[in-house]
Amino acid sequence: MDDNRTKRNKNMPNDFVSSWTKENKVPTSRTIADTLHPVPLKDRITQTIFRLNMVQRKLEDSHLRIEQKHKSMFSKCVQAQETKNTQIAVMYANECAQVRKIAQTIITSKLALEQVVLRLETVKDFGDIAAELMPVAAVIRSVKGRLAGVIPEVSMHLGSISQTLDSLVLEVGEATGQTWNAMVSGEDADKILSEASMIAEQKVREGFPELPGTPAIGEGVKPT
Repeated sequence: MDDNRTKRNKNMPNDFVSSWTKENKVPTSRTIADTLHPVPLKDRITQTIFRLNMVQRKLEDSHLRIEQKHKSMFSKCVQAQETKNTQIAVMYANECAQVRKIAQTIITSKLALEQVVLRLETVKDFGDIAAELMPVAAVIRSVKGRLAGVIPEVSMHLGSISQTLDSLVLEVGEATGQTWNAMVSGEDADKILSEASMIAEQKVREGFPELPGTPAIGEGVKPT
């Protein structure tokens, strides 16, 4: 696989490689990418990493707020159980279950974006561009969808970042003539999301305790 990457990198047009390292003067019209986007590819990837770091900070803030909310609901649920107020206890237990569900979405998204940033930093060092950008773009689209109903503002930011990466993928293909397997890229993206989800489940169990007899994440409590 490394040999294939080396071959693809060697076959890249000189103007594209120079554009990456910012050593060239912008050519007149040698590639569509250079004509439409005078900002070097490396700079745009750096900008994308910066924007994703901002999104991660927003997710971390949301994580802390939702954790505080869960602690408050949990405490109220315990108090209601102690006073034998079953109806109120059930209401807060349901609230806690919903908060845990939201927390898992937020934590999964944050972990997935951490992997995205790591991959983009590899691309910034001129790794296998197309092979890294495609799964990264797919992960961001998925995270955007997950957060749409949880943190709409963050979802909108990710939508803009996703458009930028989709544009970069097209440019890389046009400038280098590279081809890649969309199915393999999709599997790579699914792996990132699956691993993030598994770690998030563990973090939710550790940081968002459940009351005895209350439902697991995503389930509701039905009044008796």
